[in-house]
Amino acid sequence: MFVLAAAVATAQPEGQPQDAPRFDPQAFQQMVEKELTKAGSLTTEEAQAFFPLYNDMRQKQREMGRQIRDLKCSAPADAKAAAATIMKIKSLQVEMSEIEQDYYKRILRKVPAEKVFRMMKAEDDFHRRMVRRSRGASAKKDGRRHDGRQ
Repeated sequence: MFVLAAAVATAQPEGQPQDAPRFDPQAFQQMVEKELTKAGSLTTEEAQAFFPLYNDMRQKQREMGRQIRDLKCSAPADAKAAAATIMKIKSLQVEMSEIEQDYYKRILRKVPAEKVFRMMKAEDDFHRRMVRRSRGASAKKDGRRHDGRQ
């Protein structure tokens, strides 16, 4: 979900001037941290323990997401190459999930599970709002509603 939100936020709609504001990863990260800290009611110590692990996990997942996107954009020459590409994509997706599981085990040693659970829900809600906001802004520009209808 984080990868999707970042991709949507970095996409520059057609016809947007080159000098228009672009996605600011640091500002986005600050927004996420503020949202999660509030949702989890994190203490300063908990936030200092949580965010380095969380940010490291997300960085690794973003890199794997880029690899998956690159593979999906490739044009395999034949059925054998296509099958190998599919298997590589699926392997990367499993690895992303394993990374998340490993990091959450580490996080749970430092932050109470109830807080982590609330932050997970808040993260999903936050990204959903960001995607809706992004869709709404591009739809207004095109004269469409957020659901693609006129």
